[in-house]
Amino acid sequence: MIRRKLALLGTTVAISLLLTVPAFAADTKDTDTAQNAQNTQSIQEEKAEEKTEENTGYVTCSVLNVRRASSDKSDKVGTLKRGEEVKILRDEENGWYAIDFEGHIRYVHGDYITTDQDEVNGYTASSWDGPVLTASAGTINGPSGKETYYNLNMSGVVSIMRSLGNTDEYWVRDDGAKMLGNYVMVAANLNVHPRGSIVETSLGLGIVCDTGGFASGNSTQLDIAVNW
Repeated sequence: MIRRKLALLGTTVAISLLLTVPAFAADTKDTDTAQNAQNTQSIQEEKAEEKTEENTGYVTCSVLNVRRASSDKSDKVGTLKRGEEVKILRDEENGWYAIDFEGHIRYVHGDYITTDQDEVNGYTASSWDGPVLTASAGTINGPSGKETYYNLNMSGVVSIMRSLGNTDEYWVRDDGAKMLGNYVMVAANLNVHPRGSIVETSLGLGIVCDTGGFASGNSTQLDIAVNW
């Protein structure tokens, strides 16, 4: 009788083990599958982060169109101004950048974006949202009043500024504005804006370096030096 009970007990234990092993194997397999899925997800997230590595860019043209897709035929959804900072999400490799624009992924042409902040010295993204002086729009009403432009040799004007103690570099910005340091060179009525004073223009902050006959007719007018 005792042997029979032992035999039955052994059989019960064996059956119990047989039932447990598959269950344990199944649990292990599920754990491995979940771990593999987690690893795959992590790798995908890392790749996504690499693809959307953010850079800071700066607008180099007067007005830059922001579009819904990376094509100049796509719908325009907004604009950016010279000097504005943008968050570049990725390079589309077709000459366009994907950027963060008002919380959405939008697109701008890369020809008008630089990642070198030094390249946009003197480009100010002010609150001015009116017209911008261009070669085709030669007379506008800017943030300080009427604006026109002129293209003359500036060596004499620079010499005058040097005699007043100014040592800033004279250079020409890529949009044609003639610069003294970080400021657009302008002519003004010196009784209103003395030489060396800073004034706001549609092309950014300007420094008064010159004057002219125009000033007698309009005391607030600015004549902006360009190479147009």
